[in-house]
Amino acid sequence: MRKSLVLVSVVLALSLVVLMVTPAMAANVDQLTASVTVNEVISITLTDAGTAGINFGAVSAPVTGQGDVDQNASTPAVKVNVGAETNVNVDIGIKGSTAGTLALSNWKYSTLHAGTKDPIPATYALVYSAKSPGSIVDFFHWINVPSETAANTYTCTVYYKAVKTGTGF
Repeated sequence: MRKSLVLVSVVLALSLVVLMVTPAMAANVDQLTASVTVNEVISITLTDAGTAGINFGAVSAPVTGQGDVDQNASTPAVKVNVGAETNVNVDIGIKGSTAGTLALSNWKYSTLHAGTKDPIPATYALVYSAKSPGSIVDFFHWINVPSETAANTYTCTVYYKAVKTGTGF
């Protein structure tokens, strides 16, 4: 009888252990949602043909359509390179500002060597739309020097800007 009592006690003890351990061994699943916000990256670099800057050389007034001395039909004055790290499509614009009396309307640009020569605007104007990362776009430049222009050195600062497509300048 003693053996039976010990055996029953051991079985009861083991049953209690199993009952106590069983809830801890049951599967318990829970979840969380992970999120990340990736910032917009826009990067452009300029590649200038030949001598640094947009160079028209020395001219005698009047001159119409004097091109950058380093550009030709296959080589633009400036290439705008949309960086591979850019992670949105971009619109590319141009604007300029001048010092001196040679009006901004005399400083011209085009996307083609033989294209229409538009005046460089004082505020950003859209030139290229929806360019993807790794794109390269061309700008050709010319100057008109009216006959009444005084002898001097004139400058124009040309700005190229990329923004996310459709957001405007």
